[in-house]
Amino acid sequence: MPKANSNATIVDIARRAKVTSITVSRAFNKPELLKPETLEKIHAIAKELNYVPNAFAQGLKKSSSQIIGIVTSSMYNPFYSNLIQTVSRIARLQGYQIMLFDTDGSEEAEVQAVQALFGYKVRGILLSPVRDDKHYQPAYLDQAERYHIPVILIDRDIYNQQLSGVFLNNKEIGYLAGKYLAEQQESKILILGGPADSEITLARTKGIIDSLKSRETEITIINGDYDFISQAAQVRDYLADAKNQPDCIVGLNGTITLGAISLCHQLGLYQKVKFFSVDEPPKARDYGLHIAGVYHDTQTLGEIAAELLFDAIKNKSSELPLRREFFTGKLLSW
Repeated sequence: MPKANSNATIVDIARRAKVTSITVSRAFNKPELLKPETLEKIHAIAKELNYVPNAFAQGLKKSSSQIIGIVTSSMYNPFYSNLIQTVSRIARLQGYQIMLFDTDGSEEAEVQAVQALFGYKVRGILLSPVRDDKHYQPAYLDQAERYHIPVILIDRDIYNQQLSGVFLNNKEIGYLAGKYLAEQQESKILILGGPADSEITLARTKGIIDSLKSRETEITIINGDYDFISQAAQVRDYLADAKNQPDCIVGLNGTITLGAISLCHQLGLYQKVKFFSVDEPPKARDYGLHIAGVYHDTQTLGEIAAELLFDAIKNKSSELPLRREFFTGKLLSW
């Protein structure tokens, strides 16, 4: 018996089965065209040779593949991981597989991810961009339009682009957070946000500040990235000074809130400070943490994102209808 070969090709299988390469190709792409005994013989030889069909090569022969791409800036953030799990389940039910990229907040990684998806001739892309400021205009959007690959945005919008997507109502989220905080006794608040020019951070911060105008509140804002990496040192230095100790720390996403909780533990401040979060900090429930905040139903968000994407895939018109879904989330108190 010949030794199994992970680099076996359809030519090797065809030679063993004494059929043409076209027949072998049909066994994996259009099996209904072959006689059962021929199909069984080819698959048995393929298994013996450890042959795996090349999805990329198959996609090149077709105008598109049965793959959808998901590009996100952080799989660690449960907001995205839970949403993606829902999309993945729906995609499988519709006969699609997902190809997932975590860009870790890197613009270069995002470009490479989208270009890779173009190479695989994906049917559509769900994208949470690394940036949402007014200056971010990635060139790959023009390519997607030329290739007729729909791009559906998740959470973060791209300024002045007519793209469908599912987004959070960030001004309303900030208003809910601020209204709740205004009803509490805390008068010294530290807000930890993403980039200072991020439309999400700007809207959430404005909502909080506007809601707190009715009472005397000392508010400090420290900006950085949404993974709490770039602002961690600044926040540590700020909290280490006793005169800066806030009554409440507001994290504008769950990952930022978790970073603040960790720092407060290290500095011995955890029992002295309250926390408020937009969406749940990673693993908070596993550690028995009950953090007040505005939380979102990521399963519903995933279902709507999938609906938008598959509607766009099925719509053959080049002029796709613009659909933008907005969600506020539910307020959970201390």
